[in-house]
Amino acid sequence: MSGTSFKLSKLQQRLEAAIEEKRFYEAHQIYKTLYFRCTTRRNYAEALRYLYSGAEFLLSNQQWESGTDLACLVLQVYAKSKMDLTEVQLNQLCGLLNKMPATEERVAFVCKATAILKPHKNLLCGFNEQLGRLFWLEGSFCEARFRFMLSLNGYAVGSFLIALHQRYGLRSEIDLFITQAVLQFLCMRQPSAAIQTFYTYTRGHPRLEPGPPFTRFPLLNFIWFLLLVIDRTESFTTFCVLCEKYRPQINRDSTYATYLETIGRQYFGTPNSEPNTMFSRILKMFGGSVNDADDLFATSSSDVAGPSGHPDAQNVISSPGSTRSPGAAMQMEDVD
Repeated sequence: MSGTSFKLSKLQQRLEAAIEEKRFYEAHQIYKTLYFRCTTRRNYAEALRYLYSGAEFLLSNQQWESGTDLACLVLQVYAKSKMDLTEVQLNQLCGLLNKMPATEERVAFVCKATAILKPHKNLLCGFNEQLGRLFWLEGSFCEARFRFMLSLNGYAVGSFLIALHQRYGLRSEIDLFITQAVLQFLCMRQPSAAIQTFYTYTRGHPRLEPGPPFTRFPLLNFIWFLLLVIDRTESFTTFCVLCEKYRPQINRDSTYATYLETIGRQYFGTPNSEPNTMFSRILKMFGGSVNDADDLFATSSSDVAGPSGHPDAQNVISSPGSTRSPGAAMQMEDVD
């Protein structure tokens, strides 16, 4: 037996004894020692094995600070080893995350995890979805909505908004809960997520009439037509006519005009900073400013309140199937 192997064996024996007797501080220190020795020899797989085991042991025994410390070291190993991350690592991280209470240490872990996952779009979306579910269970609806939106999963966003409205919303606000999310997705250049969110919500909400079209909620008809004209790459003039027709509904929330200014620029080529364009005149009718659109997402998640001040959280589960594209042949004049 080599000297290094003998030392590891002795450490492992001490670790097993500390675990058996639940000497948490000692176990934490031994896990960190094993981590340093393994990474020094670039044995990253072995380091991860110890760290996962240690983090789960400590977190399961309510040793939040030391358990989260080892979980953060897992992320350091990912960075040092430059390993290709997969669903396996995502599931392991989410498993550790679910064991953590809402502490400053968890906030630090989440920040480091999102930075590590940033180059991996699908994994980052999955992590944000898991965060959304966690915040939802904890009752932090603003954080939950923010994370669901970042997951870009319209099915999850729509499902969350249904539950949120049923718990906090008035019947008269049933259209407001979904409209903001759809407009935000469109501003994020995510029309597919916007469509999926819209149909998940409108088809799944038990208190909403079948549609589209909708006889009691013209704002939902506006969103439906907006998705249609974007999907069909209609002209800027069509977009302006649509906004003018539904001006009373758009005026129900002062933020809609700002969202629509950004949508006009992104999908219909609205000129920047031209005060005399058709859409600028329409925007002024709504009480908005062309410059407001530049600050569209400058506010934090806590600034985005739900209808009537409810904690409709800000800015997602995998869809059970593909969402039908909104393609019903109907003219704007046919619907309120």
